[in-house]
Amino acid sequence: MVDSEVFWSFNVSVGENVENLIVVNTVRVKQKEVKRRRSVRWLLPVLAVLVICSAVGGSVIYEWNYGTFGLIGPQPTVKATAAGRVIKVPPGGNIQAALELATSGDIIELQAGAVYSGTITLPNKPLTDYVTIQSSAVGNLVPDKRVSPAQRSSMATITAGMLGRPAIATAKGAHHYKFIGIEFAATSSTYNYGLVVLGNGETAVNLPHHIEIDRSYMRPNKTGVVRRGIALNSAETIVKNSYIEGFGFPGEETQGICGWTGTRNVKILNNYIEGGAENIMFGGADPASADLIPIDIEVHGNYLNKPQAWADKVSVKTLFELKNSKRVRFTGNLMTNNWKGSAFRITIRNQDNGAPFSTIEDVLIKDNIIDGAGDGINILGKDDLYPSQVLKNLTIENNLFLNIRGDKEFEGGGYLIQVTQGEGITIVNNTAFNWGSTIKFYDTMPKAFVFRDNIIGHGLYGVHGIDNRSAQAQTLLQNNVFMNLNRVPTSDYAFPAGNTIVASMDEIRFADPNAKDFRLAPASKYRGKAKNGKNLGSDLAPMPR
Repeated sequence: MVDSEVFWSFNVSVGENVENLIVVNTVRVKQKEVKRRRSVRWLLPVLAVLVICSAVGGSVIYEWNYGTFGLIGPQPTVKATAAGRVIKVPPGGNIQAALELATSGDIIELQAGAVYSGTITLPNKPLTDYVTIQSSAVGNLVPDKRVSPAQRSSMATITAGMLGRPAIATAKGAHHYKFIGIEFAATSSTYNYGLVVLGNGETAVNLPHHIEIDRSYMRPNKTGVVRRGIALNSAETIVKNSYIEGFGFPGEETQGICGWTGTRNVKILNNYIEGGAENIMFGGADPASADLIPIDIEVHGNYLNKPQAWADKVSVKTLFELKNSKRVRFTGNLMTNNWKGSAFRITIRNQDNGAPFSTIEDVLIKDNIIDGAGDGINILGKDDLYPSQVLKNLTIENNLFLNIRGDKEFEGGGYLIQVTQGEGITIVNNTAFNWGSTIKFYDTMPKAFVFRDNIIGHGLYGVHGIDNRSAQAQTLLQNNVFMNLNRVPTSDYAFPAGNTIVASMDEIRFADPNAKDFRLAPASKYRGKAKNGKNLGSDLAPMPR
């Protein structure tokens, strides 16, 4: 006889494919004082559930949530401390069982360096405070400081589930869970749609919410494909101080973070993020209704990068993309090495012609440094394929664009702005070293478009798509300084009156170009020449990488 109390957790899911699985039941079998030779009895309720699920149609996919697959294995233990309860899960133990034991304010402690198998499904429980799942060595990970892969030894690892299922999933309405110091990893070559899946098409009333991921690390398997690091379709969610790498593959639309339905009140703060097609994207699939449009999103202080090793090996589009969203603040981010296409895509898409309410509204892009891209910002103010709403209120302010060019290293036209349609687009106080056109207007002119107080490259073609001699052009572009980086002749200048051009950037007198400090030097004659006595161009200091 073995004196123990063991809970086995067995998820049964029904769906047409791995991306759209729905957990229909979780069988928990209690085994107490059972001899090993008689232990097969617990299989009976599991088999019964499988038969029932098969009868309702669809494919049946099942997996263990018991880490070691052993008959009797390490189980969570609960310890009361002065700060609250700590539920310790030994290496290979059952995190799902710990989650079922947990109450508001509990800490579930995983052993640093140990590996735990998923899929872990966050349950919907009546929590009023966070249940925290953290590494036993979390004290080695400094709060509010971004982690790196070099700190993996201080993390516990949760691996993705079998058959391409995620490491972490959420039940409908699951809330108040926090992860600190966790490595999320794919360990098989099975195609995986998301390493961490927060939300799976719920309605607005049963969205997962109040979820945090802090000081954690995410990576795919080297021999498999993981479509995205985080599917962020939840509310009141924070991802911060984390390191998300490797989510780029040939022929795949991959993202570091992507949300498309129900995403609301989320913050992405101080992370390193890699993504092939898009490092971060909101939109890209049609939500069921307008009240599920991604809304109230803050992306601040992150480093978005595409590794040079991906060149010619990974499908690349952009660094940050919006297709359907409202009230977005993208501020204080460093963005590097988008060698193909534009750094930003602000393009409304009713993706599959099922969401004519698709829109982009009230977006602020401010205080960012973009270093290396084929183009700057592509703005599509209305879907050109399917019915959609019209973009409203986009502000692009105080950003620094470096190395925006199309050449042997970067594939693109080198333009700063390409735009059609939209209402209320304001582009002010930016500094840009773009080697292609400054602005390319095409098709329908945007309404209430303002481009002023910028220091930008003229490129070969300057401003085109509009008659630069017209009063309309002079209204749209005011008080900008064009740098003749391409040394085009005077006869090829293309910009309206009310703006100036200089022969080289040396005439601007930047603080320290060699250190990529393109603030105006004290002796620059363009100080105080912008609206309200501000300096022309951007005042951003270089950002650490």
